[in-house]
Amino acid sequence: MGETVLKHLVLWTGFLGAALAAKFEKHFAWEASHVAAPERWKPWLRLAANLCGAAITAILLKASWTYLVDERASGAELMTIGTTVVPVWIASAGIPGGFALVLVHMLFKSVDAAAEAAGR
Repeated sequence: MGETVLKHLVLWTGFLGAALAAKFEKHFAWEASHVAAPERWKPWLRLAANLCGAAITAILLKASWTYLVDERASGAELMTIGTTVVPVWIASAGIPGGFALVLVHMLFKSVDAAAEAAGR
């Protein structure tokens, strides 16, 4: 039981870190390619990186949502505290939640990059 709870806590922590990395656009090594690029290409490369990241994250969000629905349907128990049973799907909810946070940050950064590329 303790090992499973710890695994879920590590996942939640990892997703929080990923959301922060997306917020500050430090989530892909590919983004470093725009550092040496000509100045006029930088907003377009930034936009491409954020849109690709958002597309991949959206696919992973859909898959993690399916996983969450399956976990909920299984009725598996994560742990019991006294007489209270904690279902495993509650801990698994952090997975699509984390992907959703990352996706929101990437979409906002994509809008910023598109505005910069358009000269606004």
